[in-house]
Amino acid sequence: MDRIFVEAQLTENLGFTPTGAQQKLLAALCDFLLSGDCTELMLIKGYAGTGKTSVLNSLVRTLSAMGKKSVLLAPTGRAAKVLSAYTGRSAWTMHKKIYRQKSGSDGLGEFVLDRNSHKDTWFIVDEASMIGGAGKDSAFGSGDLLMDLLHYIEAGQNCRLVLAGDTAQLPPVGLSLSPALDSGHLQALGYRIREVELTEVVRQLADSGILHNATAIRTLITRGEAGLPLFDFSSFSDISLLSGEDLIETLESCYDKYGSDETIVLTRSNKR
Repeated sequence: MDRIFVEAQLTENLGFTPTGAQQKLLAALCDFLLSGDCTELMLIKGYAGTGKTSVLNSLVRTLSAMGKKSVLLAPTGRAAKVLSAYTGRSAWTMHKKIYRQKSGSDGLGEFVLDRNSHKDTWFIVDEASMIGGAGKDSAFGSGDLLMDLLHYIEAGQNCRLVLAGDTAQLPPVGLSLSPALDSGHLQALGYRIREVELTEVVRQLADSGILHNATAIRTLITRGEAGLPLFDFSSFSDISLLSGEDLIETLESCYDKYGSDETIVLTRSNKR
């Protein structure tokens, strides 16, 4: 496959002029697409608002233009629905794709790793930060979702894997770090890792108060600074400070205007 063609497709399918960081990611993707090394994995990490979603959409379209097959996966049903919405392609949960139910004498059965019948197929997994590691109490496969995914990919013929996610999001329950986005962990398993992280917020989202404050919290986490963050409500139209008296009325207004599915309430847990 001609490199010039692949580079042109990735850029064209992006739909806008890429930033420097996005251009670096597109170049890395081009190298990965043209590589025949099945022991190599691609990690795409991205902050909120950095264009990771747009790049993944471009990747899916470019694979189609190259005549390559792709399978879109996510750890949860909601994440799979979002992935399907922005790519215009069907997406599955990882559990539905890689496991099958094996009938048992008790009529219940167990979920075992399914056979990978795919050939020359690219598996793209979004929200990979939620992929758990060893959990022997799981009813699925070995109890280690990441290892089961890797074994499933390896069992196919010339299948490749792209893992995408945000390291600032919550890791799997019981873990302090997301193993699927940890290049050191994956290298220890014998894989070669090609990795790019997007950190620059795209210009059209730079005036978002939500994104501004999310980035500020990420900076505190990166610096290891403890304590509650101070939110900046000034000069932003998409974020405001409500009094306790206004909360119920505002919630009712949001439910009426946007619906319960589009209204999200975040609250601090008392559990320590």
